[in-house]
Amino acid sequence: MLLELIGITRSYEKDDEGRGRSVLDGISLAIQEGESLAITGPSGSGKSTLLNIMGTLDAPDSGEVKFNGVDVRRLKEPGLAALRNRHIGFVFQLHYLLPQLSLLENVLLPSIPLNDRPAREKAAKRAHELLGRVGLGDKISRLPGQLSVGECQRGALVRALINGPALLLADEPTGSLDHQNALQLGELLKELNRELCIAMVVVTHSLELAGSLAIRYRLDNGKLLPES
Repeated sequence: MLLELIGITRSYEKDDEGRGRSVLDGISLAIQEGESLAITGPSGSGKSTLLNIMGTLDAPDSGEVKFNGVDVRRLKEPGLAALRNRHIGFVFQLHYLLPQLSLLENVLLPSIPLNDRPAREKAAKRAHELLGRVGLGDKISRLPGQLSVGECQRGALVRALINGPALLLADEPTGSLDHQNALQLGELLKELNRELCIAMVVVTHSLELAGSLAIRYRLDNGKLLPES
């Protein structure tokens, strides 16, 4: 099993009596290699919190997170950082490309911590291949300000994939795009999921995008419910 969540709880906003508002209430989920799943739900339901816990960017109040069978609670921050860098890719609603760097330089940022030359060379080759795959092969030298919002988001997707992660976590990846660009990015996500056999979890308000993925859940009142 690639990723397991076991009995995950998370609460926020403690009141005067010390009680918190529960956003995640005993959530358990198993994700296998190559699976694609969507998580929908109302604003404030905890979707992004759940995704951050999956990616070890946040910790639950209780419960276990296992990646390839390893309980991530046993890892100190350097180990967690290495896990995120090598095995998990992140895509957010905003692309967060650095404005002073070219598209290629932005894409290669996650490869900087790689401590051997062959790995960095492999990342550089992968960058050119993936940028070509997403239609940006002729724009590698451009700055983000010279690209459209849709092109920047595709570049952010390539950046998330540059180190060959086993898991891609996408938080509202089409939220900043117009309808046509959102459709194109959704199709691209599905194609890369199939071609690279990478597991994918997409948090989205778009029922159209959610409906195109293989497995669908809805997060509401702290519970993760499967949808047909």
